[in-house]
Amino acid sequence: MSMIKAIGVREALPVNHEDCFVEVELKTPEATGRDLLVRIRGISVNPVDCKQRQMIEGPLKEPRILGWDVCGEIVAVGSDVENFTVGEQVIYAGDITRPGCYAQMQLVDERLVGPKPETITEEEAASLPLTALAAWEALFDRLDVDKTNSRDGKAILIIGGSGGLGSMAVQLARKLTNCTVITTASRAESKEWCLKMGAHHVLDHSKPLPEQMTKIGFETVPYILNCNNNVPYWEAMSEMVSPEGSICLVASTKAKLDLDIFMKKSVRISWELMFTRSIFSTKTMANQGDILSRVSKLVDTGVLTHTKTMSLGEMTTHSLAAAHAQVESGKMIGKLSLGGISD
Repeated sequence: MSMIKAIGVREALPVNHEDCFVEVELKTPEATGRDLLVRIRGISVNPVDCKQRQMIEGPLKEPRILGWDVCGEIVAVGSDVENFTVGEQVIYAGDITRPGCYAQMQLVDERLVGPKPETITEEEAASLPLTALAAWEALFDRLDVDKTNSRDGKAILIIGGSGGLGSMAVQLARKLTNCTVITTASRAESKEWCLKMGAHHVLDHSKPLPEQMTKIGFETVPYILNCNNNVPYWEAMSEMVSPEGSICLVASTKAKLDLDIFMKKSVRISWELMFTRSIFSTKTMANQGDILSRVSKLVDTGVLTHTKTMSLGEMTTHSLAAAHAQVESGKMIGKLSLGGISD
């Protein structure tokens, strides 16, 4: 029986615990139907990885394999696969209900997959899929930001522009729309990164935002994407959003928030969860593969750039613990990547 190496989690342990991550061997997955079997060459770690680890109610009998940001090479295809062949390099975020990418190989539905950009490395490519998908869906599916550049004078506020999602959202908004891109950061280095990604203005989210918006000439904006915790910005967003404007949220919250403060302005509030399409196998599931194909071309033509800022080497129990610690610090700029598990 052919086996692969993987790194799993049995229970919600802190990253400094020696058993936070454990090495396991799994039966090599078999590609059937529309699945691709991918040899993982690079991954990126996201806040969702940490949240899923912290939510585990263990100890589990079988370790859970986390991870949803991949660049790899196709080594086998299912009988119903239409768009990919063995040997192609691909990127994807995948499906949160299936085993993740902390492994040597992984199965993924071809509809969620796009080609790797040719001009960047495997680890750089692994920094793209999850945040590119979430940012694209948030901007163009949820907020319905105009990509035709036909509406002048529009502006978007992206709260939290230096993290992985914010970095990609700032780029997409700057390059693919005619919006003035306003974002937020609280440190000198994160502000510099936001400007590098293409922001026109960077506000300090450690201070009241409405007053800062007014100073740069915007009383309100029609679009707000909040990449941070909702609670600290709830009332401020109600002040800054334009009448009949739109807000997109990405962070979960257990707090009871007052929706009525948005009623007077008839504000549309939507959520973006990148995994919705795969969880429910929606009719628009294949849009994710299409988006990644477009992102790949935009990277290769120099319109977009990868957001990798840190590498911790090969995937091991120790490097993954260090990666989760870094992401949990809340001070990440851009994305953190690792290489595949060695034989």
